Amino acid sequence: MKNVSFLKVLIPACFVLLTCYCTTTTEDKIPVTTESGKALDLYNQALVASDEVYVGRAMDLLEKALAEDPQFFMAAYSLATFNLYFGNMEAFQKNAQQALSTELKLSKGENLMKQALEKLVEDPDADVTSIGRELVEMYPGDDAAYFQMALFQWLNEDYEGAIDTYTKALEITENDAPIYNLMGYNYLQQEQFDKAEEVFNKYIELAPDLPNAYDSKGDYFLAVGDLKAAYESFMKALEIDSLFTTSLEKAAKVKLKLDSMVVE
Repeated sequence: MKNVSFLKVLIPACFVLLTCYCTTTTEDKIPVTTESGKALDLYNQALVASDEVYVGRAMDLLEKALAEDPQFFMAAYSLATFNLYFGNMEAFQKNAQQALSTELKLSKGENLMKQALEKLVEDPDADVTSIGRELVEMYPGDDAAYFQMALFQWLNEDYEGAIDTYTKALEITENDAPIYNLMGYNYLQQEQFDKAEEVFNKYIELAPDLPNAYDSKGDYFLAVGDLKAAYESFMKALEIDSLFTTSLEKAAKVKLKLDSMVVE
């Protein structure tokens, strides 16, 4: 599923130290700011859900985090960018306005993301990659900064640039799997199918127990026109989690196409 192992993209992983405001004292990581320990815990649970590509669960956890702390910038920002990616512009504007109206004193990294969000609210097609580049320069040791940069490149349809950013992120991250997934979709956008297959296979190798690994490989098979292999891959995802929504929907659609081909 393209969108989401995306949550690692849409929701930067932040190393946090809970104080009066939850910010890090580690200069090489992007801090996150909230006044609520419970909101922070819910946010971190959303990060886990995003890594595993359970989008609905992640977004629900972010909503709950905002209910605990309506001033929580990163929770609102993450929901806003989710909805921008999905094309839900009404929800994007709502979440973006909540993020931009926070009265908390944000960290430098958060302020950069706030600048990007302001530009995207004004023009959803705005090119904010320069802000992403500044974020990476400020936090070169934090894969979250690279994920933000790659998100901005994706929104700008700079798929080659995003692949380069993910390649650099591989040098510093402790969790390679989401990166290979995201690289695969960027290769698909460029119709570089051999490279897409290679990185999706690496994703499966690194995360063999995640249904999304096989869902993504199924998308690759759809892109190259192999419906039978796509169906088998979606069904493999459902063997792992029978309620993995995206694979359920895709498997049903592909089955209909396969059945119609037999009838013809």
